[in-house]
Amino acid sequence: MFNNPFSPIFGGKPDVFFGRDRILSLFDLAMVDAGSDERAIFITGTRGSGKTALLEQLSIRAGKKKRRVIDLGPENTIEQLIHELSGYDEVTNTMLQPLLLEACNKAKQGLLVTVDEIQKVPIEDVSSLCNAFQMASRKGYDIMLAVAGLPYAYGDITRHEGCTYLRRASHEEIGLFSWDEAAGALSKVFSGIRGLKIDNSLIDRINRVSFGHPYLMQLLGYHLVLQVNIQKPKKEYKVTEDELTEAEKNALLSYEQRALKPLFEELPKGEKQYLKIMSECIGEDRLVSTSDIAQSLGMTQNKLSRTRAYLIDHGIIAAPEHGKVMFCIPYLADYVKKDKGVAAAVEIALQRRV
Repeated sequence: MFNNPFSPIFGGKPDVFFGRDRILSLFDLAMVDAGSDERAIFITGTRGSGKTALLEQLSIRAGKKKRRVIDLGPENTIEQLIHELSGYDEVTNTMLQPLLLEACNKAKQGLLVTVDEIQKVPIEDVSSLCNAFQMASRKGYDIMLAVAGLPYAYGDITRHEGCTYLRRASHEEIGLFSWDEAAGALSKVFSGIRGLKIDNSLIDRINRVSFGHPYLMQLLGYHLVLQVNIQKPKKEYKVTEDELTEAEKNALLSYEQRALKPLFEELPKGEKQYLKIMSECIGEDRLVSTSDIAQSLGMTQNKLSRTRAYLIDHGIIAAPEHGKVMFCIPYLADYVKKDKGVAAAVEIALQRRV
């Protein structure tokens, strides 16, 4: 049995972290450079792009430098922070600013606060957070803030008058890895599995199938090692193409159920219909004309502009050129073509004429 370093935990902390070397390097420099823009970082990306994992890496790196770290979620964020700063259960929001200043004064190696899923935090709470950090920065304290959210969160938050602090933050939009980034990351992880050999051609195939999507890379790697271990291998083993084929099938099924299905089901009806028409109109260049979509839906492009903007703001599609749109999430175009509106149990019941 080989140790499986891949951990496809959706929205969680994976055992193996892929890439983002540039952001990590800038963050490391920011910890010793009080004037760095990366003292405040706003990370955005679609689901599965690795936002939570990246936040965790920042947290780990800060902790190793003896910096005090407070990691927060989207629920009762201000209350969580106040409790961490004060140690008391019953405190009021008005205490945040003095508590933060006092904590900064005591944190000799500095302070880092991270907030995940910032789009779920009430804008009033984000404003309170920004005002407290603004004052701490003004007083010259060694303080850092890193937040992460879906693509639309950046615009929604930075447009708010009380969130000037995050408006000046370094905005890091994370997405798919380049071919070289993904190849390097996969090679590094597989080379660390003692006794397991894999040809570069198979790594290239994983790279191609994953499209450089961090979550898909984790899924494919996990299912491949799992498939190898099913064979009860000896201490030395070489991965076969058949094992990768089976791993691909299982990984893509899992990706569809864990990532694509919940993403699509959460969309409003109009946005779902827009994506279905998009999937039917894709050309060889993977681009779709917005006029073709409008014609298929029997609507004007102007009337569809809000629907298109919603999908772009959520990082589901992009507009690479005037009058064209494209899918940004791997395999979503194929998924929406399948019309998953009817549950499998219902479909079988219909077939059997229950």
